[in-house]
Amino acid sequence: MRKIFLSTVILNKIDFENPTNHASRDFDLHNKKYIFPISYLLDDNISADDEIVIITGMNQTDTPKENYKHLVAEMQKILDSHNAKAEFIVVDELDAKDDRELMDSLSFSEFMKEVADIIKDDDQIYADMTYGLKSYTLAMFIALNYVVKSCQNVGIKKMIYAQFYKGDTQNPGSADIIDITPLFRLNCIVNQATAGKKQEMDQLLSFMIG
Repeated sequence: MRKIFLSTVILNKIDFENPTNHASRDFDLHNKKYIFPISYLLDDNISADDEIVIITGMNQTDTPKENYKHLVAEMQKILDSHNAKAEFIVVDELDAKDDRELMDSLSFSEFMKEVADIIKDDDQIYADMTYGLKSYTLAMFIALNYVVKSCQNVGIKKMIYAQFYKGDTQNPGSADIIDITPLFRLNCIVNQATAGKKQEMDQLLSFMIG
């Protein structure tokens, strides 16, 4: 069994003097301060004997490449603290600024397939859906939906989204890490809906959601 940690790189420059402060009502962050939301999942879910794979979607421009270096450095410190090792894999996101002809449906479909191709039977997945172009985030979501159905014993253990919040005047650069794993599971259920069954599905969803 492998533990897969999947995310995309921040596109904008990181303000290291005033980094984003993360909080959560869904998770205990143990008063730790990480730059990247996926780091909280890594720190909280690994041990020394785990087979760990870290998959990152990365836009091929200078700022995301620089941000990826910081992501690797932060994750490596976490790995070292657990006496663990990991394989790092980058999945390229094409850059429309360099070649607009590449910005079409095929590019996003190819990204989806490349992510899905890495996943195999028995993988347990921890995913961060916070950053990146929305089309790539959606492609990653579809890839996970596909592998859960097509592979054997693949599970989405946790899926998060860090919602940036500007309303806190004392700490304007803050983000709430939200557990969206239930939303992914609801999507799997919704995909089973068939024509004429909406009333039954409505009752099921009402029971599940409350």
